[in-house]
This record gives sequence, C-alpha cells and structure tokens, in this order.
Amino acid sequence: MTDTDASVFSVSSERLFDGDSMRGPTVVTVEHGVVVGIEPFHGEAEHRLITAGLVDLQVNGWDDVDLASADGPGIERLGELLAAEGTTHWLATVTTDSLPRLADTVHRLGTVLSGGVHGAVGIHVEGPFLGAARGAHPREHVSGVDLDWLAALPASVRIMTVGAEQELFGAAASVLRDKGTVVSVGHSRPTRDEYEKAVAAGATMATHLFNAMSGVHHRDDSLALWVLTDDRVVAGLIADMVHVSAEAVTLAFLAKRGALCLVSDSVGWRAPWAAARGVSVRDGAPRLPDGTLAGSSTSLLGCVRNVVSRCGVDISTALRAATSVPARILGRNDIGVVRVGMPFSAVALDGTHHVSRVWRGLPWERDFTTLR
Repeated sequence: MTDTDASVFSVSSERLFDGDSMRGPTVVTVEHGVVVGIEPFHGEAEHRLITAGLVDLQVNGWDDVDLASADGPGIERLGELLAAEGTTHWLATVTTDSLPRLADTVHRLGTVLSGGVHGAVGIHVEGPFLGAARGAHPREHVSGVDLDWLAALPASVRIMTVGAEQELFGAAASVLRDKGTVVSVGHSRPTRDEYEKAVAAGATMATHLFNAMSGVHHRDDSLALWVLTDDRVVAGLIADMVHVSAEAVTLAFLAKRGALCLVSDSVGWRAPWAAARGVSVRDGAPRLPDGTLAGSSTSLLGCVRNVVSRCGVDISTALRAATSVPARILGRNDIGVVRVGMPFSAVALDGTHHVSRVWRGLPWERDFTTLR
C-alpha cells in the first residue's frame, strides 16, 4: 500500500474478489474511505488476494464477549475481534429469553448500535417465537407470537427468525416487513401448507439450513428439502463442519447456488453465560452438557476456508456467500462489495486464506499475521 496521505491511498493484489466476481491483478484507489478507481495492475502486487469484507448475519458473540450481556466497550471490542477474522460487517444476534428480558436486551443493543459501532449493521433476533425444533433455546421461554411485542421492536432489528408453525406467523411477518425487517423461517418442523403460507407471507430466508429443522429424506416432506429447492428463499448455513457435514454443505451449494449465505453463528464460548449453562467447546464446537450444539467457535472466514478445502467449492462462490449475498439479504449495496463510489471495506488474504490486512473505510493499521 502507498500512503502519501492517510486518506488517499492505493493497494494492489494478484487477485481481487469484488463481491460478485474474481478479477486478475488489480489496483484499488481509495480517497477519504471511498473507492474511486479499480484498474488492472502491472507489476509485483502487494497482496495475494483482496476480497470485499465479509458480512455475517448471525453473530452471538466471540471468545469471551457475549452480545446478550456486553456493554458498549465490549461490543466495540467484539467488532475488533471479528475484523481480525475478516468480518467487517455483522448483525448482533440475540436468542430466546423471557419477553421482558429479551426486549430489554434488544433495545439496549439498539441504543448502543445507534451510537455507531464499527461494523455492526443491526440486530438479528432468533426466537422466542419458534417452532417444534427449539435446539439449544430454553424451552420455558419459547412462546407464541406476541404482536404488540413485535410492534415495539426498534428499527435496528434487521432479521427475525420465526417458526413457520406459529399460528400468527402471517400477522407477525406483516408487522416485521412493515418495519423493513427480513423474516427468516427457523427452528421449525412445519407442514408443507405452513411453509407455503410462511413464504407467501413474506419469509425470504431460512435460518441455519439443516440445523433445528426437519431434514432431507427422499420421500418425506421437510423444511430443509423445501428450502433447498425453493429459489424464493435464501438459506443461511453454518459451515464449521460440525453443525453440518461436508457432504450436506456440498449439496447445499449445488442446490442453492447464489441463494446460499454462510453464517458463523459464533458465540462467546468463554463468556459468563457459557459457564453458567455448562457450555464448553468439545469436538469442534460449543456444546451444552448433554452434547447439544450451542453455537459455533468458527469464524465466517473459517467457514469459507472449510467449504473450499473440504467441500470442493471454488473460492469465488464461497466468498460470494459470505459477502454480497448476505449484503443483498439486508438490502445493502454498500457493503460486501468493492465497487467505485462505495466505502472501501476489504480484507487481504494470504495463500492459505488467512487475514493479513483489513481496511474499514480508511486504512486500519494492524498486523494480523501475529495473531495465528
């Protein structure tokens, strides 16, 4: 990178993934945090690969930071930790709790995020209005839809996961869509009629495909099968190779193509909540004492590496599922891309697809090679 002025610089790479396609040798010119030029490059490039910054729609926490309890400085620190892993934009995800406590958490997060947290682009509320597949969500707090509760949610809620079996799913979807919130079906074992009604009501996403839903069978109807074969719905997928097998991940990429969105579902596995519930990382993921999966300890970039190295997915397809696809779910054209006229949020990757440099608008000076 050349720096004649901290706010005006250029950076070159052997390859550039711009969020949609892979380019050859490229130089990107940035002024005051905005891309002003993307041109072919001739010479020895500074980086092996630069990709648009990764966008994670399902982040519950990371390491010792848990979003359900983190304060402002903790959330800022989480943003730094995620950026070090290549995730430049993310949704603060909170899960099932009692309605009063969950409302307090959502509104607290909304207030913090409205003050500006680098990288945080909203909130994903997963529960408590779930279906028959609650997974690790506490049984006592899974409940029927409360429309007044939904109506009081702040505008910062960008995605909400709801079980398709919910009697008031259609009314709930209407309230959420009026707020501009994406409706995602998840933790659900619906009938075909319930699924079709959910999509007709405005559900455009499925939360963590294969997990906490009825699975694929060659004769039986199931939510996973319907989502795999439905172009109207984008599927989130946790590719830590624990939540979903390599073969099922490969199937998902073959079936969904451009309608697949990688998510980390990462949690604060060393945060106090984990100790309180007996959560520990075993066999590659955080688990409850009975072995139930309780989120992931794999970053979004780690998921990208997994699908490339273990599922035979090409790097462009894998990166697209972690950049522009999740950005489009949110209706954002200014993140998950490297494009003239848009803010420059990007990640330089080395030959093993680990982070070597991150830009979040203006240059962000930090050597990530020392973190591995």
